[in-house]
Amino acid sequence: MIKYCSNYKTNISHITEEKLSLLTGLDERTIRRIIKRLKDAGYLTVHTTIKEDADRGFIKRNTYYIKPEKSNYFFLDNSLFNKNYPAKIAGFLLLLKAICLNNTDTIQ
Repeated sequence: MIKYCSNYKTNISHITEEKLSLLTGLDERTIRRIIKRLKDAGYLTVHTTIKEDADRGFIKRNTYYIKPEKSNYFFLDNSLFNKNYPAKIAGFLLLLKAICLNNTDTIQ
């Protein structure tokens, strides 16, 4: 979802953890754990800025830099995300689509 909400030319995303939680149906703590795992694996760099606002106090903003993949990747039709599937079902459907023959819905 971070990649989906990023600029595809720069691989930079400014999405909030709250928005990720709303889009995926996962708890914000789970989102933070997943981001940490992606960061530890080297797929993601997180730059945090803290700004002071007179009305709201300190505001923390994360910028996510996604490591570009030069090989071993494929594109999936992301129209799957237009439907409101539960996170586990959407993940299963993505995995299923990933093992299909190129540009088909066929598995041998």
